[in-house]
Amino acid sequence: MRILALAFFALPSLALADVHYTLRTEPASQTIRVSVRMDDAAPNTVFRIPAWCPGFYSIKAYQEKISDVRAVNGDGKALEIRRPDERAWQVANERGPITLNYSVLGDDGGLGFFGVNVRGHTAFVNGPAAFMYADGRKDERMLLTVVNPPGWDTAVSLDRTEAGAYVAADYDELLDSPIRVGKFERRSFNVNGTPFEAIYASTNQRYNPDLEEQTKMLATISAPAMALFGSPPPFKRYLYFVNLAVGDFGGGLEHRASTVLAMPNVRNLQMETLAAHEFVHAWNVKQMRPLPLGPFDYTKPCRTGNLWLAEGVTDYYAQIVAYRSGLFDEAWLLRSLSDNIQELQRGSTRLKVTLEECSNQAWEHGGFSVGDLSYYTKGLVAGFVLDAAIRGATDGKKSLDDTMRSMFAKYRLPLPGYPEDGPRQAVNETAGKDLSALYDVLVRSTKEVPYEELAAMGLRALAPNKEVETLGFSWSGDKVTSVGPGALLVQVGDQIVLVDGQPFVPGAFSGKKQTYRLTVERDGVREEIDLQVAKQAARRWTLERDPFADAAAIARLEGWLKR
Repeated sequence: MRILALAFFALPSLALADVHYTLRTEPASQTIRVSVRMDDAAPNTVFRIPAWCPGFYSIKAYQEKISDVRAVNGDGKALEIRRPDERAWQVANERGPITLNYSVLGDDGGLGFFGVNVRGHTAFVNGPAAFMYADGRKDERMLLTVVNPPGWDTAVSLDRTEAGAYVAADYDELLDSPIRVGKFERRSFNVNGTPFEAIYASTNQRYNPDLEEQTKMLATISAPAMALFGSPPPFKRYLYFVNLAVGDFGGGLEHRASTVLAMPNVRNLQMETLAAHEFVHAWNVKQMRPLPLGPFDYTKPCRTGNLWLAEGVTDYYAQIVAYRSGLFDEAWLLRSLSDNIQELQRGSTRLKVTLEECSNQAWEHGGFSVGDLSYYTKGLVAGFVLDAAIRGATDGKKSLDDTMRSMFAKYRLPLPGYPEDGPRQAVNETAGKDLSALYDVLVRSTKEVPYEELAAMGLRALAPNKEVETLGFSWSGDKVTSVGPGALLVQVGDQIVLVDGQPFVPGAFSGKKQTYRLTVERDGVREEIDLQVAKQAARRWTLERDPFADAAAIARLEGWLKR
């Protein structure tokens, strides 16, 4: 890779755009200065700052960072401003041109995430913290002019006009396009004909990660997500903002054509699944979304019982995408899913609050969970179980992938979002049979997750301290890959040739006998082993291949594991 500024798609100049924003960074005062100009404003225009940030379901006090609010008419005459509520500024104007000017304190933690961060060499602007909107004008086109100190650069996913201003189709797009200005590192790459950039910023302009390797990883992780939903992607270009400092929040936040990842400035960022999660959001949430989440009402909480699909299923696909990228193997995938099952099962709130209720109540509980029940974690597990059930119902011909693609086609922007029962309907349509009872257990009840559904694709979840039958070893293809204490005569690397005198094929142990006669080849020599089925008890929740799965279930498993 090489450092290369991304060329913007040129658009015709929009000199008469309805709403004009100007952004100036003032490092000396740790602020940004924003102006909003409208050439034909309605009388007594009310400007508002959002009460929340899309992607994070919690109220934010953005108004507390705003100061020095002033307004003038087209002749430059100062206009009176009053405050109808804490997040609103009403201008005493007549119909005609007005300009609103104000400052925003750039003290957001780290290098910026939910708010505005201004440093001596760089600044970050998250739209909801910076850009007010005028009542009744959110659907109009927006022009943004960025005025930087000398030597500073700009990174944002928006298109650019021939005159140099950035253009957004409406306020939602402007708000959902974070901006990095100043001095930073940028790396360009291309995935299947789509341009990407990775924008790296640090507090001291020193970078401990290998930026070339991190960029290569981002390119690798992006490809299977794009393949999942098909072409063309819902963006012209995509930006990964990697802020190498953690303030009040470490992690990622999705945006329409970009994401912000707040990471410590260390050698190994280990952000593969985080980056995959936020990138999948470019389809799931930013294009197809629950109906209450769009068009956005920025004045109050927008509740939906489907945050489990928006976030939890996205987390499931973060792991699937990371696996499909080739960066991780099957053992990692099963271990990672095991960890999520373990996290869910060790909590107690799952027995009191449904997944749907947890999603609806996120606004009162910090945006992520209710008690120890996270709609991310149980949503991931629910998506996993539904994936297995769909594959079982269709004999492997369909999967949750097809559900996601069908919902994307049916509900993507500019179409309305999906209704509260939309995911349930989509699952049933994909499966070709009624899976409502299973869906309701997972999403609308406090019953335990029916992990036995995983058997449809040759997997089983072992509960801690509960004995189950086992062969004592694992295999891939016809090779033994691991051996437990119960199979002393089998060795890693053995090739399984015969089972009870018959050629070894998938499903050879599905009869669940108590004794098997194995013929293995080891170092070119065949040996016969009498294998006794044993009992085992896991010490924690563990996901593994079911050694007694039949051929059809194993075929579905291989379909799930196909890269």
